[in-house]
Amino acid sequence: MSHQKQPDLEAATVYLLADHQIILEELKLKLRRHGFKATKSKLVRIAIKLLGEHKLENIINHLNLDNGE
Repeated sequence: MSHQKQPDLEAATVYLLADHQIILEELKLKLRRHGFKATKSKLVRIAIKLLGEHKLENIINHLNLDNGE
């Protein structure tokens, strides 16, 4: 049985819109209904990883649509 060392986490402050908080909470509850436990922090880490896999053009398009939020 091999034990992998958990990566060191760093604290970060992130400000979210109320709608985004609701989306995170709803996702957390949906995952729980499917037998998965995930914290909001874990979901944000996954989202950042997925964001890093996107094409830069797609990210720029979203930035333009958000008008600097």
